[in-house]
Amino acid sequence: MVTQRFYNISELSIILGKSIASIHGHLARKQFDAVPPPIKLGRRLAWPVDGVDAWIADKAMGRHNRPQTPTKRRGRPKKTKGNGGNEQ
Repeated sequence: MVTQRFYNISELSIILGKSIASIHGHLARKQFDAVPPPIKLGRRLAWPVDGVDAWIADKAMGRHNRPQTPTKRRGRPKKTKGNGGNEQ
């Protein structure tokens, strides 16, 4: 029988040096360049030990330089010069 070990979120936070809240935030935004992708075990999230070790090794070797998708700007658009309407 094959046994596979998993980290829970509190163990992962200690390994990565991030808070549990920041890990949840990265997962909600699907930022898997900041945290390794989890798997679901029932209602819980778990991270395979081998997967986390490989993810850390990839980060250490610099293979994480994927093209970043541009983030959407939030809030009101900024005014551009010349669109004032009252200029003469």
